[in-house]
Amino acid sequence: GMSAKFVARALSFTLGKGVVALKGARKRPWLEIVRPETQRTYLDHQLRSLRKLHDGPIDAVWDVIPTNGFYDKERLRLHGEGMWRVHELRCPHDEPLITREALDVCGIQGVAALWVDQGRFVGKYGKISGRFKSDELVTIAEWLTDMGFDSSCHGNGERFFEVCIKRSVIKDMINEIRPHIHVSMKNKLCKYRFKM
Repeated sequence: GMSAKFVARALSFTLGKGVVALKGARKRPWLEIVRPETQRTYLDHQLRSLRKLHDGPIDAVWDVIPTNGFYDKERLRLHGEGMWRVHELRCPHDEPLITREALDVCGIQGVAALWVDQGRFVGKYGKISGRFKSDELVTIAEWLTDMGFDSSCHGNGERFFEVCIKRSVIKDMINEIRPHIHVSMKNKLCKYRFKM
């Protein structure tokens, strides 16, 4: 139903730039997403899509975080009842951790959200990196491979710091996630050396 779809979508948004944490006196789970103001349209879309899938009201708070750079940052924070399940999946034992269970709940839209926030083309490969723990990267690489997008972890011998998506499958992956990516972020799908 709607609530399962909400959980999958909100959970997807926590794989990259979104953070879910218990906040306030009542310790309710809030999703917080910070983006440069140039991505305000996408942030709007994220909120709208969550409102549409949620049973009942969503409290949302917007504010602007000044930066030293040219662009300020927009911050969106939101809470709704569906966030309890999102928090449970994203923070097992109350510690943030990307697990296989959470990734399986997200499915293909998890791949899309992860790529939009943390993915980039490097030569003919796709790379995913960011604020991930070493074992989270292993989990992500295994999941992507099982989704049909052959991936491996790269590191320095001590720990892993990125997932590398094989050049033979990156084009297929981009085509699969394309319908799940908002028009304002379609630039994340272009690579001049692919005829897409």
